[in-house]
Amino acid sequence: MTPRILLAVAGGILFALSFPDYSIGWLSFIAFVPLLIALRRARSGREAFLLAWLSQSVAWLMMVPWVVRVMSHYGGLPYPVGVLIFVAMSVYLGVYGAFFGLLVYRIRPQSIGRWLLVPLAWVSIEYIRSHILSGFPWNLIATSLIDYTPLIQFDRVAGPYLVGVMILIPGTVLAWLIVERPRGVGPIVAISSTFMFLFIWWATGLVSSKLVVRPTGAPPVVAALLQPNISQETRWDTQNTLDIFERMLAMTEEAIRGGAGIVIWPESTVPLSYSRDPMYRQAIESISARSGVDILLGSVAEDSQRPDLIWNAAFLVSGGKTIGHYDKMHLVPFGEYVPMRKMLFFAGKLVRNVGEFSPGTNDIPLAGKFRYGMAICYEVVFPELTRKQVRNGADVLVTITNDAWYDGTSAPRQHLNMARMRAIEDDRYLLRAATTGVSLIADPSGRIIEELPMGRAGIIYARFQPRTTITPYVRFGDWFAWLALIAVIIVSVRFKKR
Repeated sequence: MTPRILLAVAGGILFALSFPDYSIGWLSFIAFVPLLIALRRARSGREAFLLAWLSQSVAWLMMVPWVVRVMSHYGGLPYPVGVLIFVAMSVYLGVYGAFFGLLVYRIRPQSIGRWLLVPLAWVSIEYIRSHILSGFPWNLIATSLIDYTPLIQFDRVAGPYLVGVMILIPGTVLAWLIVERPRGVGPIVAISSTFMFLFIWWATGLVSSKLVVRPTGAPPVVAALLQPNISQETRWDTQNTLDIFERMLAMTEEAIRGGAGIVIWPESTVPLSYSRDPMYRQAIESISARSGVDILLGSVAEDSQRPDLIWNAAFLVSGGKTIGHYDKMHLVPFGEYVPMRKMLFFAGKLVRNVGEFSPGTNDIPLAGKFRYGMAICYEVVFPELTRKQVRNGADVLVTITNDAWYDGTSAPRQHLNMARMRAIEDDRYLLRAATTGVSLIADPSGRIIEELPMGRAGIIYARFQPRTTITPYVRFGDWFAWLALIAVIIVSVRFKKR
């Protein structure tokens, strides 16, 4: 049992090392090999369940320690309570891995054909994790390859789930060779086929990455992405409100002088309500009317008839008029609303500090000079949200965020990498404005053209072209994930141990 436990732990460590802070992306190709060996040698479904749970719990403990800082420093909870919440979250997320282990045991991989069902089992679990309860598609295995531009281009075909299967194939073949020790020509065929598969994957992606960023014929546009580097503590101090407001106005004027036709503010930078504060609104509309620029900014939107309804919103000001606002559709549990608020008596201070935003329901792009496909902060990690914006006509993706909560941790880079995946899937330029960083422009291949790191104030003058192409993923969605899920259910039932 001990060797199998060590193998499971090793698999979790390798998986975590594939993501920031470590970012050794190529490890994802072999990360599951130790775990698969352990699962194949498991003596019962219960043991397989526990081994995979341990493996993924270790991985999450390495990947999301930033939860402690959010809960204790900003949530107002005692540090030990923040640690307990972090551990509980990691243990819960490990349960998804546990069900993967159970699926592998039920499949009973022996022949290479059954072994190749294992990658389908993993992405089926990732798909479930992305949608069950409120969904948490954080650090899907495909995201580990975001900096390997040729290899990540298949994301535009069927989303991150197809790429996830492709990543797992080499490691699965390697695990088959180690565990089953096949003889004859089988190993030679498997190894040569795997290398051919990897070469075709790389070559196809290399050509694709060159083609997708070719000029479309539309004139380039300059958007200014503002990063004021305002800390949470500064924003919460009401004495700083006027200074923050004046700083944002000054940065906007500077951006206009720099030639920007679009100015993008981060999420809720100014601690004022744009919909209720006439000074705020008039100042922004005046700048837009005088300069002709589109201004996108984050603020709270409120219902004048029902003051209890508030939204985390992005407003568009174009031609001197407020055109409308996009309301965040996927809220952060325990950040923007509290599920089971009455039951969480043990976290009273956290519950009091969290507002009750309402989720938005309109996924139509904001239309000014261009059609802006909006995503606010956390919701950019959900592939289907930006996909719907593009289906509804968005010709550029815009995400505004405030990652100041996570300063000094791996969370901002993890969050950023997932946003870059959306640029590939939707074949759009991605414009990202963050309060403290990381702000950037990424091209439709997911490459970063320019970025401002955490903790630095500045402006990115992002040159982009609006695009109208439709990728297979935008057109057909998560069909591959559904096929994988159906296939795994059928096979695991058919091949279950009797």
